[in-house]
Amino acid sequence: MSETSEDKTKRKYLSVLRGYQWSYQHSVFYDNPELSVGLLDDMVAFKQTLRRRCPEQPFLVRIQTLKKGSAPHQAYLTIFTTKKVEDLREIANKSFPADMNVMGKKLSADKLEQIAGAIEKQKPHDLSKVLGKHAINRWSVLNKQHLVAVMDHQGDAVNCISA
Repeated sequence: MSETSEDKTKRKYLSVLRGYQWSYQHSVFYDNPELSVGLLDDMVAFKQTLRRRCPEQPFLVRIQTLKKGSAPHQAYLTIFTTKKVEDLREIANKSFPADMNVMGKKLSADKLEQIAGAIEKQKPHDLSKVLGKHAINRWSVLNKQHLVAVMDHQGDAVNCISA
């Protein structure tokens, strides 16, 4: 039985999430959820700025959706990286054409595995509901050359494939 595109995307994403060191998670989302329909275009300048402002730091960027109460469905970015980006709010508000909310938190290995486990079990968010397009690249790696593989007890890289 051949692997579906959805399963392949999930497998490759989880390989990067679990195979490399990530110690911080940021979320970037529109203050006005209705504006998130422009995320695909708006995030281009943001990712370019992030890559330039933090050239020594790898980033795993994923588009997700959120439905909270009566608020409209919203697309947002989840970003895993190796350390806190101090001026991320400034970068987001200068890069996006709207006011953005930015949150961040330190990640433990247990929390990272909990996130990976949830992604593994759940069906991917239907991004077309918010973004109006099918066939969306839902994740990317910035500054790939700075990825640090997670090592097992024998010093071998764990579960790494090229992104």
